[in-house]
Amino acid sequence: MDGVSLEVRVGEYIGVVGPNGGGKSTLVRLLNGLLRADSGRVRVMGFDPSAQPFEVRGKLGVLFQNPENGLVAPFVEDDVAFGLENLGVERTEMRRRVAEAISTVGLSGYERREPHTLSGGEKQRVALAGLLAVEPEILVLDEPTSMLDASGRREVLEHLGVLRGEKTILHVTHHLEELLDADRILVLNGGRLAADVTPERLLSDTELLRENRMILPTVPRLAFALGLLPTKLRTPEELARAVRERAANEARAR
Repeated sequence: MDGVSLEVRVGEYIGVVGPNGGGKSTLVRLLNGLLRADSGRVRVMGFDPSAQPFEVRGKLGVLFQNPENGLVAPFVEDDVAFGLENLGVERTEMRRRVAEAISTVGLSGYERREPHTLSGGEKQRVALAGLLAVEPEILVLDEPTSMLDASGRREVLEHLGVLRGEKTILHVTHHLEELLDADRILVLNGGRLAADVTPERLLSDTELLRENRMILPTVPRLAFALGLLPTKLRTPEELARAVRERAANEARAR
């Protein structure tokens, strides 16, 4: 990465977008200590990830795109407990954290299910529960929905929404529509920070989108064309309702 300078504040929900090869995966690896910066410095809550990986990984958890890679135990509750066992957490405390994490991701009753019997969205929620059980203060989501179908994506995004404000979240994705509620969005291209803007600014800046090879999602694109607010409209049904309401308001005003 080249000349990237940024600061993420506690409790922020930050989106990270950009073309393939733009530096998104490199940023994730720098944050969790898998890569060492050639110049400059990286600090996570005051710790150097490459020199103090254990300190950092106690505070920062990464949810990767392939949920299969994070499932290691025969039952859901054992998988969620895996990280706590490695940390030597006391048994009573472990049971409390596992139950709470499973409940948070909406999988209560799945404790004795075998992970291989779950859907893609459910597997990713198990992986998320495993991270939450460790109680990191920062969640880095590395394209967490890229390998899921529409239903699985919706499941995971709904449960990530529950964590908004409770955790500091860095959400890397190719899907701009997943970031309409973000506090701000970082655009990485060629290893550089091309922009640090609000969702509204990004979606309305056609030149910025074009320069960074990003495609505006269909519903926001139509909303813009119709003069409606794109960040408030997520689905075709919401867009159709907004169009009907505007038409009705214009008819009443005549």
